[in-house]
Amino acid sequence: MTASQTTQKLEQSEHSSAELSPSNSCIVTPTEERTDQLQARNAQQETQQEREGEDSKVTLHRHASFFVRTVSRPGHTRRPLRKLTGDDTTVIPRVRPEQQKRITVSETRRMPNVTLLPSVTSMSFPLPAWLEAVIICAVLMIVLVAHGLNMFGYPHYEQDEGTYVSAAWAITHGWLSPYPYGYGHPPMAWVQLAGWLQLPGGFFTFGTAIKSARVLMLLIAVASSLLVYLLARRVSASCLIGVLALVIFSFSPLSITFQREVLLDNFATFWFLLALYLLLSSNSRLLWVVTAALCFGMAVLCKEVLLVLLPAILYGVWLHTTPFQRSFGLIAFSYTAIALISGFVLLSILKGELLPASWHLPWDHHAHLSLLDTYLGQVQRGQDQGSIAQAWTAWINGDPLLMVLSIAPLVFNVLIGWWKRIHLLLALLSISFWVLLLRGGVIFPFYILPLVPLTALNAALAFHTVTKWLGRVVRMDLVRVLLGCCVLAALVPYEFQHELTPFNLFTLHPISVQTQTLIWIRTHVPRSAVVVINPNLYTDLHEQGGEGVGQGALYPYAHVYWNVALDPAVRDTLLRDNWDRIDYVIADGEMLGDIHGYKERMKIIDQALQHSVLVKEFIGDDYEYMAIYQVRHIHPPPTV
Repeated sequence: MTASQTTQKLEQSEHSSAELSPSNSCIVTPTEERTDQLQARNAQQETQQEREGEDSKVTLHRHASFFVRTVSRPGHTRRPLRKLTGDDTTVIPRVRPEQQKRITVSETRRMPNVTLLPSVTSMSFPLPAWLEAVIICAVLMIVLVAHGLNMFGYPHYEQDEGTYVSAAWAITHGWLSPYPYGYGHPPMAWVQLAGWLQLPGGFFTFGTAIKSARVLMLLIAVASSLLVYLLARRVSASCLIGVLALVIFSFSPLSITFQREVLLDNFATFWFLLALYLLLSSNSRLLWVVTAALCFGMAVLCKEVLLVLLPAILYGVWLHTTPFQRSFGLIAFSYTAIALISGFVLLSILKGELLPASWHLPWDHHAHLSLLDTYLGQVQRGQDQGSIAQAWTAWINGDPLLMVLSIAPLVFNVLIGWWKRIHLLLALLSISFWVLLLRGGVIFPFYILPLVPLTALNAALAFHTVTKWLGRVVRMDLVRVLLGCCVLAALVPYEFQHELTPFNLFTLHPISVQTQTLIWIRTHVPRSAVVVINPNLYTDLHEQGGEGVGQGALYPYAHVYWNVALDPAVRDTLLRDNWDRIDYVIADGEMLGDIHGYKERMKIIDQALQHSVLVKEFIGDDYEYMAIYQVRHIHPPPTV
């Protein structure tokens, strides 16, 4: 064999070895070919069995929300399902992973039919979120200026303001009230006020105690305005309608006047609006429903009269929960709200002051105040202190447009409410509060405060519906926006004009006489003197740093005139029912009116006035004045 032949054989051997190498995928052995054929045949059989199983499935039960079907089990003999008395339905057939995945994808596509009110629709002319936020922040800043400008000068101090501020002062000293707590109102509002007055540095950071409390009222007014906007924006899906409701609520002369004052109604209105917003935004989420119930309970604990809104708010819960959660949502809301509100009743039970002492129960042998007795007395009060007719006159003089809006849109929403339930809900809330105002009894002008935001919401929603109909008629949705802008352009000058006339809310200073009186007391009245005062002066004479005390000693014997006349601890123990033990009587017009109007009950103070001389008088804007009387003693002043 030659060398060339040997080389040729070696190349052929290497080439055949490469073909037989395991790394070469082109080589197919007979065993692998048979394996592939078997796998293909088995896959074809399984596919055919699955198709037969799909065709053999039977729907056992069909519902709007789900249906039940049989499951095919390849390789098993199918036996007909029997009733519950048979043995064949006691074992649940196993589901293969492929079938479980298929069921997960297909069978769960049918969800329960959920219908929530109100349905959130998109705006016809959507605004970017940042632009809407800028607009609302700008409007809220205007609200802040309008409510804050001259709030330390106007309106004059209501006696209720002094009462609630002195109650907040008592909270900081561990009491519910500076005098025996008579359950006239739940204490939650002045508990919040006491907490606020400790935050900025004390009761007198902004001047007198009532001025510092009015700063909190300013913050609550702005927060309530934001909630009104969010509510109107929620029910109408329109930024313009939200701004319209905000303007009606915030710039009304009645709002600017009463929302500056330290009133329980302002606290209650804020918590109620927060509860309503959480409810309308809940989308049937139970956590939001329960939180709304807590806020509503807080509103009632601030001002108990808001309990009249409970039936209407329960209707709102029924609207904004899905059918399969409705019963549980109603129970959860009712239980949470009532459990929180009942804490007020529990307080009286724990103190043994729920039932009147006049009932002479076997276990009740001491004289005490009573929750039940207090509210029975309030229900039986006449209208000599304030009637609905007098309040209506004040409302019409203050803002006639608001009073028109409190009636006309209300009627419209009641009628349209048969088709649009959100209209009916807002109308029922307003009607519930109107029933409270029209029931009779004592009605003060500021009682309208919780009705003002409801009026704004009803008016804005009615305007939105009417303009929406008009836009469909003319086939131009831009008409709604133009009409809304025109209404806003006319509304703002109207509100500003009524804020300047007949009373200028931004320039009058009737409060100045209170400050002048406190400074005079600090300078001329001895600290041991017995002084009869109105509630507005109480905190500044009993707390270090007050306008009437300065850095000197307090006035421990300065007492509110109602308690001097009616509280046995003051009248019988301190004064021994003797007018000659009173040194000074410091009165405003309202106090003098009560003394002369209730002469029999105010006998001790009336006698002191008859033996007194006017030593100083301060006169301020809006016919406000303070008179200081010094009693001329028949006998030398006794040692207190």
